[in-house]
Amino acid sequence: MSKKRILIVDDEPDIRAIVKAALSVKYEVVEAVDGLDALEKLELAEPDFVVLDIMMPMMDGFQTCAAIRKHPDFKDISVLFLSALTSKEDMKHGYEVGASLYLTKPFDPQRLLRNVDLFFETNTPPLRPNRYTIEEIKEFEKQGAQALAAARAAKRGGGSAPQPAQQKPAPPARPTAPAAPPPAAQASEPLPEKGPGSWIPDNVGMTRVLVVDDDADLLQIVKMCIEQDFEVLTAMDGIEAIEKITSYQPDLIVLDAMMPKMSGFQLCQSLRRNARYAKTPMMFVSGKTTPRDRDYALRIGANDFLPKPFEPSELRAKLQGLMQLPTFRIYPKTLTYAQLQAWENRRRNDLENKQTRLLRKEETELEKFLRQHSADK
Repeated sequence: MSKKRILIVDDEPDIRAIVKAALSVKYEVVEAVDGLDALEKLELAEPDFVVLDIMMPMMDGFQTCAAIRKHPDFKDISVLFLSALTSKEDMKHGYEVGASLYLTKPFDPQRLLRNVDLFFETNTPPLRPNRYTIEEIKEFEKQGAQALAAARAAKRGGGSAPQPAQQKPAPPARPTAPAAPPPAAQASEPLPEKGPGSWIPDNVGMTRVLVVDDDADLLQIVKMCIEQDFEVLTAMDGIEAIEKITSYQPDLIVLDAMMPKMSGFQLCQSLRRNARYAKTPMMFVSGKTTPRDRDYALRIGANDFLPKPFEPSELRAKLQGLMQLPTFRIYPKTLTYAQLQAWENRRRNDLENKQTRLLRKEETELEKFLRQHSADK
């Protein structure tokens, strides 16, 4: 009989090891080191249950849980918070964002196991059919980001699964450069480790670019400048970018420096710690134009820097330069550009409808108040 599968999400290796030792007696266990890693592994691992820490870098457990709840295939999955946060307010917030259970640290591993056992005894969700075994997932992780992306795309698209035990073929020859690398790519600042040469595999679409900026007008301008040559997707802050990036799967990332919730600098540093985006070409497009700002952006992992305001031709040239970096790849995509655009349109319509309903409710309450006030007179 197949075992249920549990995803453990915690940035502390010791905690993950303790939880894994307790649960692996009865369950299959997959590990994630932070919220972004968890969101990337959802579709690949297809867990039946999630054990989630709260205090993590880049994306805390509350934000991760909320993002999981937005995924159509995992909106009903059970989530157990395992956290050092013990206040009633934190527990209440945990349940508000979708937690099924909440246990505090330090914890008894056997008590954790009993709670998970009891939950499955009293709540019996159907066992998810898993396309990949635990061993195959581990092998994909060893092979790197490209193998993980191919596995996710095959799983969603129903195509042939990659063979994790086979050695990856050498990439095709590097394409002819359409433009010379920009000056920043040749600067003395440290760049990601050089690979065998940038390449574009056969039968893929255009390069996909994620643009992150809190200025809606600038997002529209950037999209108009480059949408003939690139698939362009957008986010208005760092947290939104992290929530969407596992679905978007960008090949290039363009960041503003100063944004609410999470700055572009913080987002860049966080993505560089993730295996999938450790070498993805990134560029800052920012109004912070001092040499110190530029040097800092390159030092934390950016590959280039374009000051605002800029000409459309400058932006296109910079992006073409990023595509010539040895670390550039076009990865297999889980969702097509058209599917993502349709999803964004539905999301935008849902938000507008929600705002309309709230506005109507406010108007109704105001009308009721005015009637009562008139009657009192």
